[in-house]
Amino acid sequence: MNRTPSATWSGAASSDALRRRRRSDAGFAYAALTPAFVILVGFTVLPFIMAAWRSIHDRSGELTGKNYERMLHDGVFHTVIQNQLVYTAVTVPATVAVSLALALLGAKVVRAKAWVRVSFLAPAVLPIVAAGTIWVYFYQPNFGVLNAALGAVGLPQPNWLGQPDTALGAMMVVAIWQQAGLFVLFYLAALLTQDPQLREAARIEGTGPWMFFRRVTWPLLMPTTLFVGVIATANSFKQVDLVFVMTQGGPADSTKLMLYYVWQTAFGQFRQGYSAAITVALVAILLTIAVAQIRLLDKRIHYR
Repeated sequence: MNRTPSATWSGAASSDALRRRRRSDAGFAYAALTPAFVILVGFTVLPFIMAAWRSIHDRSGELTGKNYERMLHDGVFHTVIQNQLVYTAVTVPATVAVSLALALLGAKVVRAKAWVRVSFLAPAVLPIVAAGTIWVYFYQPNFGVLNAALGAVGLPQPNWLGQPDTALGAMMVVAIWQQAGLFVLFYLAALLTQDPQLREAARIEGTGPWMFFRRVTWPLLMPTTLFVGVIATANSFKQVDLVFVMTQGGPADSTKLMLYYVWQTAFGQFRQGYSAAITVALVAILLTIAVAQIRLLDKRIHYR
């Protein structure tokens, strides 16, 4: 059966209208993304390119690799790398674990008590400088709350921020406490969107709570865990305020982290080229860890 001219014209007009609509939608999407793209390039990509260029040139503009050579022989930098890796290796899993535990606890009462979510978020809304200052008073060796409690039960009262063995750990506790509250909300939202019929079916089958968590809840939380892990890792590498307020990198460089060392080298010692080289190393390490996290957890998200 042959098509009439009017039917052919109608089909062509409909196709043209569809193409115009798609072009219009694409144009709107590009227009909406342009400001974010400009900000990303202007405040992230270009500064990093400039830092990379500065790291391999001296002040006269001559190409040199002395900054990276100096980095290989810098004992303080080696200590900073060690501190940073320990800090990240502890704070990221601990933040995930604490956030998830609080979310599992809060999911049972959050429908009835909205204040639970507010209490979880309270540490996260505090400025990091304020949080660090509060905990400095908690850690005071003479009149701090923590040592007062330890002394009341006859336990030793260490100088938490004044000893290399305890200073970094004390700072980690503050970081975990401060950021876990925000990540609780992400886990809580993910838990509350899971189908309640899954738990009911598991209960009928006689599945225990731990097995249900391992086989159902935890796999369904993998996308949230990937997000939390990547953000927590990035947060661990951009920690400056907490170090400055609580320890200023001491004692004996035991709490000095990479971005703080970048700041100290650039603005305290005015070694711009060397600080740029440390920045490049920081970004390289951070990207390596982030890619490893994504590859590891992405397989579990998609059940490959």
